[in-house]
Amino acid sequence: MFRPKASVLFVLPVLVAVAALNGCSSPNAQEENIVKQYFRASGLRDNQTLANFAIVSFDPKVEGTVTDFDVTAVSPERSEPLKVIELSKMVTEAEAANKAFNEKKKTYQDANMDAIDRVLKAQGGGKKLSGKDGQIQGEWEKWQADAGAEAKKVSAARNALADSRPVAELSLTAGNGDAPNIEDMNGALVSKDVSVAATVRGPDGATTQKNYLVTVQRAVVKGANGDRNGKWVITGIKPA
Repeated sequence: MFRPKASVLFVLPVLVAVAALNGCSSPNAQEENIVKQYFRASGLRDNQTLANFAIVSFDPKVEGTVTDFDVTAVSPERSEPLKVIELSKMVTEAEAANKAFNEKKKTYQDANMDAIDRVLKAQGGGKKLSGKDGQIQGEWEKWQADAGAEAKKVSAARNALADSRPVAELSLTAGNGDAPNIEDMNGALVSKDVSVAATVRGPDGATTQKNYLVTVQRAVVKGANGDRNGKWVITGIKPA
């Protein structure tokens, strides 16, 4: 007589149970998990936990506390170049150009020190000079305008690099570790929007239903040590 082995009798129910669990799992489980962590930490005002995966706040004293929610939709992913290497190079070039400009400006200033002193006094009084001093005044005013333009180029380059860093660094930081050096990395910033229907208990205790659009992003980079997929970071939340 054929008798099934005990291992077969045990494995079949387990496989059926796993299949049932997989069939019942939410297609948006990943998004639900990060949004759940976000609302839970926000409700507890746990800023230390939030700092690990979010750069926007949901203040319970202002926005209220989310007591329940459903993810109703998730947008397709969008991708844009991270541009950290490119922006870092732009900062280096802008700083070098500004340094070279300032050296030329100082050379001109040293060669015309006395006349420039008279020009500065005239500028303070709102006067226009004539003759040789008038010529120096026009030239010095151009140097001043160009200096302002060069400084703005450096500032714009630094701001562009600074704006590109926080999300990528947070996304690629593991746990409470140090932020990685992303200036030698190339890759993309991937974004998607999560639509949420939430039950919110307001600061006054009243409960209402609200819809939100939560934006999440992560860095996908290529570096010297290989490719890395960063964690999702919540970068925006607004009423839908």
